[in-house]
Amino acid sequence: MTKRSVRLGIRILGCGIVVILLGGCWDKNELTQWGFVQAVAIDQTDQGEYRVTTQIYRPGSSESRNNKATKGISYLTISSEASTISQAAAHISGKLGRKLQWSHMRALLISEKMAANRNIGNILDYFSRSQGPRGAVAVMTTDGEAGNYLLVDPLIENTIGQQMKTVEGMSNRLTGMASKVSILDLDILAQSPSSVTLLPHLRMLRQEHPLFIIDGMNLLRFPSGTIDQGFIPAAITDSILMVRDEFNEGLATIPCEKENEKQQMLNGGDSYWIYKEQTTLQVSSIEDRPFIEIHLEVDGKVGEMSCSSILTKEEHRRFINRIEQTIKKDTMEAVQKVQKMKADILLVGQHVQRRDPRLWKRWSEDWDDRFSQAKVSVKVKARLTDTGMNAGSPMAIPPE
Repeated sequence: MTKRSVRLGIRILGCGIVVILLGGCWDKNELTQWGFVQAVAIDQTDQGEYRVTTQIYRPGSSESRNNKATKGISYLTISSEASTISQAAAHISGKLGRKLQWSHMRALLISEKMAANRNIGNILDYFSRSQGPRGAVAVMTTDGEAGNYLLVDPLIENTIGQQMKTVEGMSNRLTGMASKVSILDLDILAQSPSSVTLLPHLRMLRQEHPLFIIDGMNLLRFPSGTIDQGFIPAAITDSILMVRDEFNEGLATIPCEKENEKQQMLNGGDSYWIYKEQTTLQVSSIEDRPFIEIHLEVDGKVGEMSCSSILTKEEHRRFINRIEQTIKKDTMEAVQKVQKMKADILLVGQHVQRRDPRLWKRWSEDWDDRFSQAKVSVKVKARLTDTGMNAGSPMAIPPE
């Protein structure tokens, strides 16, 4: 046998070994040994322990007599109580007969009772230690027991975990009613000595078919890691997100002019659909007091007209002015509300820290008080890009 034949034989053997290794399982866990968690709810028991409720994906069976996948509910819900989340998760695995797999987790719900009494870091610690959840998992608080929300049937998605993820996304992207907060966001914020963020808040609606909505946001403060009494209602959430430059799209209701107050009572005013927004924030010191200048630029189109007409240049100018005054008024009211809470959810402190570290060093120790006493100025520049099919006149009021 020649040397060339030997080398060729070694290469063929090596390739065969690689093919065999690639074709086998690299670990001992088969797919049928996993329980894929879609959503988790954390509640506090009367004894101060954790009640962990998991929603687990239930795949269709392919072993039925007609060789077709069985149809039915695509998930199941299992709960357990223990002094640690690890213990509760282990008990759930014992009930299920499969090891929990967290990589497909969509939402983490925490009841207000738990979030007010327990540092959220204690809850997130379990999920940050090689359990496999993605950093983009949505974190939300709930009105009442969090576990009850996992018992609601999804409206359109396969599981309620997916439904919650899409509700949060749409509430942020289309209505401006909520910010998006993930496990990764909270992990980063927990490293800051003093920071505050917003957690979307779910509330159950008792209708023919139970469902839930995001009706506002809870204030979460670090380093305590707990929520306080500062609740941000959905009515001002869009203004907060605008100042934070996190607003995507949403509606602004424009009150009718004074001479049309009767129409306003009947019709509720006009609406302006904002599809683009940009914020510029400037902070300076006046007599060692923060002066916050907020500049908002918005592009939008007419969403609904009930009491206005914009057929002429003068009417167009007046309508734009009403838009700017409405957004300015709403923004000032939102800012004043969070100033009373002494909660810098507008991220003004971060802006000062990046732009003027020396000034921040002097202000940081009592920043909450300084923020609450800061002078604020709001300027709005609005543009109207589209009036729709009826060219600027309400359908209920034909043009003269």
